[in-house]
Amino acid sequence: AAGACSAAMADSPRPARLRFGPPAPLSLLAALLAGGVAPLLLARASVLSSSTLEACVNDGSEDLDCEMKMVLTVTLEHGQAQVESAQFMIRDVTDEAQQKKSLKKPWRVSWTKSPAFWRYPLRYVQDSNNKPTERIIQVGWMQCSANPLDVEEELTCGVAKVGNKRIEDSEGFCCGCDLEDIKSGIPTRGSLKCSALSMSESAHCLGFDDLWYSVMEVDRPQVFYDIDVSLARPNDPAASWQNVSYNEETLRLNHQQPLAATADRALLVQLVGDLAAATSPYSFESKYLVVPSRPKGNARVDTEVPLRYAMLLDRSLFDLSGLTCNKIGVSFSAFKRQAQQCEQPAGSCLKQQLDDFHREDMARLERGERPRYLVSGFCEGAVKLGAQSDKSEGVTRFLACPLTERHTTLMRLEARAEEVMFVTNVASGRVVSATADAFEALKGGGEVHVVVVSTGRVVASFAIGLANCSGGLASAPSMMLSLGPYETGELKFKLFASQTDGGSFACTATLHDALGQLIDRKEVQVNVTDMQVITGNQVPVVRPGTDADGSDGQRDGGSCATVCPGFFDVVCFMAHSCWSSLARAVGVVVVLLAFCTCGCWAAKRGLWCKLLSCICTLPSSSSSSTSRQNIHVNVQMPRPDLAPFAPQPGPHWPPAPSPGPHWP
Repeated sequence: AAGACSAAMADSPRPARLRFGPPAPLSLLAALLAGGVAPLLLARASVLSSSTLEACVNDGSEDLDCEMKMVLTVTLEHGQAQVESAQFMIRDVTDEAQQKKSLKKPWRVSWTKSPAFWRYPLRYVQDSNNKPTERIIQVGWMQCSANPLDVEEELTCGVAKVGNKRIEDSEGFCCGCDLEDIKSGIPTRGSLKCSALSMSESAHCLGFDDLWYSVMEVDRPQVFYDIDVSLARPNDPAASWQNVSYNEETLRLNHQQPLAATADRALLVQLVGDLAAATSPYSFESKYLVVPSRPKGNARVDTEVPLRYAMLLDRSLFDLSGLTCNKIGVSFSAFKRQAQQCEQPAGSCLKQQLDDFHREDMARLERGERPRYLVSGFCEGAVKLGAQSDKSEGVTRFLACPLTERHTTLMRLEARAEEVMFVTNVASGRVVSATADAFEALKGGGEVHVVVVSTGRVVASFAIGLANCSGGLASAPSMMLSLGPYETGELKFKLFASQTDGGSFACTATLHDALGQLIDRKEVQVNVTDMQVITGNQVPVVRPGTDADGSDGQRDGGSCATVCPGFFDVVCFMAHSCWSSLARAVGVVVVLLAFCTCGCWAAKRGLWCKLLSCICTLPSSSSSSTSRQNIHVNVQMPRPDLAPFAPQPGPHWPPAPSPGPHWP
């Protein structure tokens, strides 16, 4: 690998070659004393490998240009200061004048790594309005016009235009009073006063707020950081130890430039790669980033910190075609063609807009809760990283999330040397304070604030973490922190509760030095409250005939007899799917109509009169038949003696009338 790297740089101008001479124990001893460490290599956790090899350069000629080199592979943590260094020793060299010189001072190589962060590439999609609104214009009866074929001057709402082209469905729609509104008294969409003596109409027009958001797609993240490697070489290798002066040269590595070398190729550094972090980065590919963009005078448009009020919203909340109600991006077609437009309340098609989500998160912040949509609720520090750069001419818009846990990078160093020493800075320190905020169980967790101070004499790295948490608490991974002498640092650790019941728990904040030795600890008390059950809009209610939980296990909302008690309430039957009641009412109506039809037909042909005459002559016919039978029957009956009952002579009565004609 070293030969390949050297061959890749064969086209560059080559400096004078340094030739190695015989061993020089005295100079090596002096170099070791100058380093103040054990000879050769001090084993540390950040050193993965060390080897000596002969590196050759192949430029196509017959001879290979070879020289001995030391190869060192080390690890770096993000945010690491200059807490480690390597010292490369060379016994003697031959300069350009072919003069052999013994090196009394080693080369010192040190490195630092900047804080790492995930940067998410963005792709602009379009702008979307903050809060589409519905404007209502009340006019007289038959005075509302929303016909797209009418001229612009006759339309009550007017129309929207892009250039000279009219936007389809931008004329809105009209609503008025009907008999059902007068009968039921239900409020209309335009709050019209409907009565038999007062009929009016309302025009419903779609308008937009002044504030607009830029909608952007979020791509997969890329990790960003810089590694600075400093090479310090003595100006005069033969100078005495009292007159030590170094000439420093700095090389920078990152994923855009993974290789770097000094001008004379004495040192070659390579960024090998990164180890996987304990926590994976956020994935925002299923979300849109919305950033307030215009007008600049709006309170939410922050030119210095553009992401202050930016939000990350799921793509399912959007329909940028404008054809769906209650979606971000709703436009004229969805507004005008909504179902039952006049039976719906005002603004029924304009819910779940950007302004609604913004106000919802601001209310959470006022209650001390974590925001659900604002960028600050996803990765702390993203708003600060997205601040406007002074060097940029346009508006800076990018999403970046800092890494709060360990992020380890592998780096390879190849130096023209015979031996190497690895130096690790170690310092003492202590935990100043460790406090935790009370939080509710299963509500996203809380935070532990840990403050540490370095009491050493050099810049050194420390490992801080939380251990031995009780009560089912789980903490975020430990973090590495570089501190100078008597410098303090504050870290925040996330705590998660896995149970619904709260209580008082405890964790131990630990502080380890660069050698892994525990140098201080402090117990932190954590108060967790019980999880509060929230039902949202589904509020339990106790009704007559139901249990305390609002259900009796059998009712399904009422029967047709209770919901629609009227016999001919056809509208209610159809609304509640009471088909049997509807069929019964229709059957009764059909029977009545059939009876009336048959009655009219019978009256027209005199059937009713014939029927009545038959009914009236039926008793007389029966009596005549009976008398005829009595005539033909001859019954011999004894005649009684009526003499005792004969009337006595009294007043004179007029004579009886003579018999008339004989009736059969």
